[in-house]
Amino acid sequence: MENKIFTGKYILLLVILGLSCSKDFMDRPPEDALTMDNFYKTEEQVNASTAALYGFPWFEIADKALWTIGEIYSGNMRYTHADHGQFYVFGVTPTNQFVNEAWNSLFRVIAHSNSVINNVPEMAGESVSESLKLRVVGEARYMRAVAYFYLVRLYGPVPIIENNSEIVFESEIPKNRVEDVFQLIIQDLEYAIQNCAESYSGNDAGRITKWATEGMLAKVYLSRAGWNQNGTRNQADLDLAAQYAGDVINNSGLELVANYADLFKYGDEYENSEESLFALQWVACQLWGTQNTTQAFWAKNSTLTGTGDGWGGGLGPTIDLQDAYEAGDLRRHATIMQDGDYYPELLQSQGGYTYVVAPDDDESESGTFASIRKYIVGTPDDNEEDVCSMSNGLNTYMQRLSDVYLIYAEAILGNNASTSDVNAINAFNAVRNRAGLAGKSSITFDDILHERRIEFAFESSYWYDLVNLHYWNSQKAIDIIKNQERGSYYWDNGVKTLDSYKAEIVNDDDFTLPIPVTEIDQNPLLGEDPVPYNFD
Repeated sequence: MENKIFTGKYILLLVILGLSCSKDFMDRPPEDALTMDNFYKTEEQVNASTAALYGFPWFEIADKALWTIGEIYSGNMRYTHADHGQFYVFGVTPTNQFVNEAWNSLFRVIAHSNSVINNVPEMAGESVSESLKLRVVGEARYMRAVAYFYLVRLYGPVPIIENNSEIVFESEIPKNRVEDVFQLIIQDLEYAIQNCAESYSGNDAGRITKWATEGMLAKVYLSRAGWNQNGTRNQADLDLAAQYAGDVINNSGLELVANYADLFKYGDEYENSEESLFALQWVACQLWGTQNTTQAFWAKNSTLTGTGDGWGGGLGPTIDLQDAYEAGDLRRHATIMQDGDYYPELLQSQGGYTYVVAPDDDESESGTFASIRKYIVGTPDDNEEDVCSMSNGLNTYMQRLSDVYLIYAEAILGNNASTSDVNAINAFNAVRNRAGLAGKSSITFDDILHERRIEFAFESSYWYDLVNLHYWNSQKAIDIIKNQERGSYYWDNGVKTLDSYKAEIVNDDDFTLPIPVTEIDQNPLLGEDPVPYNFD
């Protein structure tokens, strides 16, 4: 597993960047980052300039905040520890650790992206081709767009920053309107579509392609279609979502991976498959901030990891999520460990691993009597020693091709109660059929939302589906959450017994995170109403 796509150049570039970042999001990264006279001079250097954007700037959100928000808040994961618990009970405060980490990390992505966007065209050496300069700027604009897409769905109005050097001496900058943030996102992705390559190979496999940008733009249009609507979605945005998703499905030549479980296996033969449109590219056992830490927090115990971590005995899939799986759905075994499940790829030297829940088990499985399987890679022995404590190199999916299939179906459905449109049905059923389930001849919004929840469980996606729904049907989104069984099981004389818990106090304000109090202290304008952004 030494052929990770950015391993050597990625780590070198992080050393060049200096790794450290200031506390103020407005001047992150440091002003001398990526502007040294001896950089950007060769095509190799320019090609490497975007490598860090696939990992390190995202690390602070990917470490814990991404799944705390995406899974606990949405009702997929039960975890009540410390600041995680605020998301479980809908009591998130401006001082919450993960509210702060998400904000910091996403603006760090934007700042690093801006460095490439603004410096490469001006500083690239004469030997660097124009097409390469345009391509790497396209990659960076894609990253900036995705970071802002997360920000606008999490926090609503946020400051738009296109060049950090222009505001480094500004002590205060205002928030900009949601509609302006969406406009920037769309402009960036349109640029990326025109300049990113259709495919890559060798050490460049895993970079953002034209098809990845179209898939993300379809996702953005589907989200914006509901923004500030009341009961219906904007048809023009729905049409554009269908147009871009359809182009990926019909013209990219990309296909779904045949075996769903293979998507989450660790190794060169599995990662950066054609289904992976955008994935964070981690490397194991090197600099802090370049690795995937998820296994450390999710694995039930240290036996599964072999590295002393494995702190997931207190967290797990909610009862509500477990009950949502249909009988025979192959995704369940690849996503959730339940009593009696066998995994030959884990603890291979011992003949595999069987998950067992027994009345005398002193580990709680979060009280849901199940654990998470996704993103658990196993011990160093299971993975050619490419696993260390809190560190492996398994990619983190940010968008998969199956997402585009379901976006396509939903965009075609649009404002209709149901659809039997052949294109929508074919896309929807392709996802279900891979999971071993029978197809449907007609689908509703609820069918698609359910399919999305199961397909992307523990990929930190479901919360954003609920945010999108809240844009145009706020009460339905609230009711979904209020009806979730977030409770726990306990043993009563050897009998598994339910202790029910439902999040009854949920309101519209819960669908937007508070801006971190530390940021408002530094920049009081963040506490005021947003202003229009000047795109001139």
